[in-house]
Amino acid sequence: MQISVDVHNYMETLVGQVLEQDEYRDQFSLEQLADLACLALNQTRPVYIRHDIDFLAALSESRLLKLKQSAETAVIAAKSLVLNDRRSAREEEVPTVFNHSGYDEESELEWFEKPILPKS
Repeated sequence: MQISVDVHNYMETLVGQVLEQDEYRDQFSLEQLADLACLALNQTRPVYIRHDIDFLAALSESRLLKLKQSAETAVIAAKSLVLNDRRSAREEEVPTVFNHSGYDEESELEWFEKPILPKS
């Protein structure tokens, strides 16, 4: 069994259906649509299934409607984040800041820097 092949999150399908609407396809680039999908999916509760047809056959219409509304609400919330993307306002060249000007060979190692195995 391969989980990535045999199991998937049904919310991905529902979020994808929302993002296929002309409102989103016309307004956003492919990169922004991918960002929207990620942001929206992080806001929804995952619904892992194996086969769509079996899942939908056992799902009540009211529960499906709630899942669709959840996907749409998550995309709307993600839309404001993508439209107000702080990354678009920053400069291309981000300055690099170093905390230490050099490494002191004589300084004692921190607890997380000490070797686990003794030197042989």
